[in-house]
Amino acid sequence: WVGIGGFGPLFVGSHETVADLLQEWVEETDVDGFNLAYALTHETFIDAVDLLVPELQKRGVYKTEYAKGTLREKLFGEGPRLEAGHPGAAFRDLAAMHRTRQAESA
Repeated sequence: WVGIGGFGPLFVGSHETVADLLQEWVEETDVDGFNLAYALTHETFIDAVDLLVPELQKRGVYKTEYAKGTLREKLFGEGPRLEAGHPGAAFRDLAAMHRTRQAESA
Protein backbone atom coordinates (compact mmCIF):
# COMPACT_ATOMS: atom_id res chain seq x y z
CA TRP A 1 0.00 0.00 0.00
CA VAL A 2 0.96 3.65 -0.28
CA GLY A 3 0.38 6.10 2.54
CA ILE A 4 1.11 9.80 2.80
CA GLY A 5 3.12 10.69 5.88
CA GLY A 6 5.09 13.65 7.19
CA PHE A 7 7.87 12.93 4.72
CA GLY A 8 5.63 12.28 1.71
CA PRO A 9 4.51 9.01 0.15
CA LEU A 10 5.36 5.87 2.08
CA PHE A 11 5.62 2.62 0.12
CA VAL A 12 5.27 -0.52 2.22
CA GLY A 13 5.41 -4.14 1.16
CA SER A 14 7.64 -6.78 -0.35
CA HIS A 15 10.36 -5.75 -2.77
CA GLU A 16 8.08 -6.82 -5.63
CA THR A 17 5.22 -4.67 -4.29
CA VAL A 18 7.44 -1.62 -3.78
CA ALA A 19 8.96 -2.14 -7.24
CA ASP A 20 5.43 -2.22 -8.70
CA LEU A 21 4.57 1.05 -6.95
CA LEU A 22 7.79 2.81 -7.97
CA GLN A 23 7.39 1.67 -11.56
CA GLU A 24 3.75 2.81 -11.58
CA TRP A 25 4.73 6.28 -10.33
CA VAL A 26 7.41 6.61 -13.00
CA GLU A 27 5.07 5.52 -15.77
CA GLU A 28 2.16 7.70 -14.65
CA THR A 29 3.97 10.86 -13.53
CA ASP A 30 7.32 10.76 -15.38
CA VAL A 31 9.08 11.35 -12.07
CA ASP A 32 12.88 11.28 -12.45
CA GLY A 33 13.79 9.58 -9.18
CA PHE A 34 13.01 8.92 -5.57
CA ASN A 35 14.59 9.96 -2.27
CA LEU A 36 14.70 7.03 0.11
CA ALA A 37 14.46 7.31 3.88
CA TYR A 38 14.55 4.45 6.34
CA ALA A 39 11.19 3.39 7.68
CA LEU A 40 12.17 1.62 10.88
CA THR A 41 15.89 0.94 10.98
CA HIS A 42 18.92 1.60 8.84
CA GLU A 43 18.62 -1.98 7.55
CA THR A 44 15.90 -0.56 5.31
CA PHE A 45 18.68 0.73 3.03
CA ILE A 46 20.29 -2.72 2.94
CA ASP A 47 16.93 -4.17 1.92
CA ALA A 48 16.64 -1.57 -0.84
CA VAL A 49 20.10 -2.44 -2.18
CA ASP A 50 19.87 -6.21 -1.79
CA LEU A 51 16.22 -6.75 -2.74
CA LEU A 52 14.62 -3.74 -4.43
CA VAL A 53 17.40 -2.68 -6.80
CA PRO A 54 17.87 -6.19 -8.27
CA GLU A 55 14.11 -6.44 -8.79
CA LEU A 56 14.04 -3.11 -10.64
CA GLN A 57 17.10 -4.14 -12.68
CA LYS A 58 15.42 -7.44 -13.58
CA ARG A 59 12.51 -5.39 -14.94
CA GLY A 60 14.89 -3.19 -16.93
CA VAL A 61 13.90 0.02 -15.16
CA TYR A 62 17.09 0.56 -13.12
CA LYS A 63 20.64 0.85 -14.39
CA THR A 64 22.98 -2.10 -14.07
CA GLU A 65 26.06 0.04 -14.67
CA TYR A 66 26.97 3.67 -15.07
CA ALA A 67 28.88 5.56 -17.74
CA LYS A 68 32.54 5.98 -16.87
CA GLY A 69 33.82 9.32 -15.66
CA THR A 70 33.55 11.73 -12.78
CA LEU A 71 30.45 13.77 -12.05
CA ARG A 72 32.34 16.83 -13.31
CA GLU A 73 33.01 15.09 -16.63
CA LYS A 74 29.40 14.02 -16.94
CA LEU A 75 28.08 17.50 -16.20
CA PHE A 76 30.63 19.66 -18.00
CA GLY A 77 32.70 17.30 -20.18
CA GLU A 78 35.91 19.17 -19.44
CA GLY A 79 38.01 16.58 -17.62
CA PRO A 80 37.96 15.11 -14.13
CA ARG A 81 39.51 18.10 -12.34
CA LEU A 82 39.38 21.88 -12.31
CA GLU A 83 41.91 23.60 -14.55
CA ALA A 84 45.03 24.74 -12.67
CA GLY A 85 44.09 28.42 -13.14
CA HIS A 86 40.66 28.01 -11.56
CA PRO A 87 40.40 29.58 -8.05
CA GLY A 88 39.05 26.31 -6.65
CA ALA A 89 42.16 24.42 -7.76
CA ALA A 90 44.03 25.96 -4.82
CA PHE A 91 41.98 23.77 -2.47
CA ARG A 92 42.91 20.39 -4.00
CA ASP A 93 45.31 19.44 -1.24
CA LEU A 94 43.84 20.86 1.95
CA ALA A 95 46.47 19.24 4.19
CA ALA A 96 49.27 20.91 2.21
CA MET A 97 47.40 24.21 2.34
CA HIS A 98 47.12 23.96 6.15
CA ARG A 99 50.81 23.10 6.50
CA THR A 100 51.73 26.13 4.37
CA ARG A 101 49.51 28.43 6.45
CA GLN A 102 50.92 27.07 9.71
CA ALA A 103 54.48 27.55 8.45
CA GLU A 104 53.69 31.11 7.37
CA SER A 105 52.15 32.01 10.74
CA ALA A 106 55.03 30.51 12.78
